Amino acid sequence: MIRRAILLVFICASLASCERTIESPAAHRDADPQSNTLPSPPPREMVEHPTYKLWGHFPVGTRVALKTTTDSRLTPGQTVTTIVYTLREKTDDHIVVESQATTLYHGGRVEKNPPTSVRTQRLIALPPDMKKEDWGKAPPGQESAEEEITVLGKTYKCLKKKTRSSTDAGEMITTTWTSPEMPGGLVQSIAEVQAVQEVTTIEVTEVEIPEK
Repeated sequence: MIRRAILLVFICASLASCERTIESPAAHRDADPQSNTLPSPPPREMVEHPTYKLWGHFPVGTRVALKTTTDSRLTPGQTVTTIVYTLREKTDDHIVVESQATTLYHGGRVEKNPPTSVRTQRLIALPPDMKKEDWGKAPPGQESAEEEITVLGKTYKCLKKKTRSSTDAGEMITTTWTSPEMPGGLVQSIAEVQAVQEVTTIEVTEVEIPEK
């Protein structure tokens, strides 16, 4: 379950790979020797939040269901989690996306979590160490290519990315397919930890886009 949590966090980070931790520029400025007040930092350029960009062009009520399935030689049977994301609110400056997760464990136990909502502002400050033209681009060295994926009868033009990360069981190789035509961006994902013969797949099982 630890690796499943790591994978889900990793996928979200991959879709928003340009986001970074931002420190206050004031912390790196020298105080005026004649004053106890730090100078005001210069205003930063504002850029569109990746999550808003992936949902903002869809109408309210849009929903997508993602099914995550894990097979591992360490655990008998499969663990399947389905998360339904629904766009509940959209304005020119923010969105609200609701998510509700249901997990079916290999022993037959079902765990249904209550829905939670996340509000995302449209604009955020550009990180101080990044140029605006680099916002949203894949990190240097990341393998990427264009590829078409057919889901539920529709073909999506996707960006395919492959990344490597470390887990407690060894190296995890994750391949993701993303498209702006899919609510939330994620079309498919496959993560493998070869050391324990573990494979986790994420696939879209439902897409519903109301008419505008």
